[in-house]
Amino acid sequence: MAQEMAECEAHGTPTLLRCAEADCGRPICPQCLVKTPVGLKCEEHAQAVEARFDRRAKPLALVAAALVAVAGIMLTVVLFNRGSATTTAPDDTPAPAASGVPSTRIVPASVYVVNVDGSEARTLTNRPLAFDARPAWSPDGSRIAFESTVDGRRSVWVMQADGQALRRLTDAAGASSETGPAWSPAGDRIAFASDRDGNAEIYSVAVDGSGIRRLTNSPAADAFPAWSPDGARIAFLSDRDGQQAIWVMAADGASPNRLVAGAAAEGARPTWSPDGRQVAFASDRDGNLDVYVADVGAATATATRLLAGPGLDGEPAWSPDGSRLAFASDRDGAPQIYVANRDGSNVVKITFKARSFTPAWAPDGRRLVYIYDPVPGG
Repeated sequence: MAQEMAECEAHGTPTLLRCAEADCGRPICPQCLVKTPVGLKCEEHAQAVEARFDRRAKPLALVAAALVAVAGIMLTVVLFNRGSATTTAPDDTPAPAASGVPSTRIVPASVYVVNVDGSEARTLTNRPLAFDARPAWSPDGSRIAFESTVDGRRSVWVMQADGQALRRLTDAAGASSETGPAWSPAGDRIAFASDRDGNAEIYSVAVDGSGIRRLTNSPAADAFPAWSPDGARIAFLSDRDGQQAIWVMAADGASPNRLVAGAAAEGARPTWSPDGRQVAFASDRDGNLDVYVADVGAATATATRLLAGPGLDGEPAWSPDGSRLAFASDRDGAPQIYVANRDGSNVVKITFKARSFTPAWAPDGRRLVYIYDPVPGG
């Protein structure tokens, strides 16, 4: 049954939103709602939980505590927000204080698309109550999957590549969350992380929303799946042996193995090279957040640093032809999207709004999708 419009008690604003607290259900509007790790709440009940979606918190620790929602709206790496929080954004976007919006209120983050030369950046999603994040292009280039909190629950959505025909793919029940969508090479399934069964695990679902399959079953926290180009394997982030690291398993969840010794960064999202021979990821193993690559299938795989500062580099994404990497970096003072040759040379900034994150390539290699999040901690 559809939710009926009601007036917010505090402001008299017509709204469909309700406090998620059991036995409350109070109408809440954008002026008074508070986003918490367990849904939208009125100010009274938000005080009983951690009232801030703080993307500077540790992603896997939150996932392990059944807070995948928080990890989903964070940067892939915690250090980006810590580094940018004290930096003036080279951008015309008003700061939270200037607009009078407290950081606990819903502030939109939107999916953008830009040409790889930095031209023609435009918004694909712009929904006032949504935090749209982690976009992923379908193999045929016709659709984009992403995660969203448009109704207070973090679920996976799919839209056309032009931003039209948005539809929910997964339905996070209660306080559970679905995050980090990744397309299979055939384009028929999408992998994602969810705590729907009480723990953060990897699942996959058909593109029509049917046939959800649980792929991992571990007491640890598993997140950020990435399908290999041949569709046979999935790389993911896990702390199942006590340290956050990149793991690889068969596409059906069998035979999980740690890819390489040493830690990955908090929330590091793995990405496969187009030939399937390497996986790139972010790590601060040498004291600074940089992009590393490891060979898949090597008897004694080692991590080789591919991109190194200045600043903090993370969230790598291989170009379709394997010649370049897109990544996020605060090397110019605030997080932006950059593109570099795969050997780390010829680094070019392609976005010009501070706080741009999570790049993903179009299959034709000519465009990138990413998110623009105007407000730190928003």
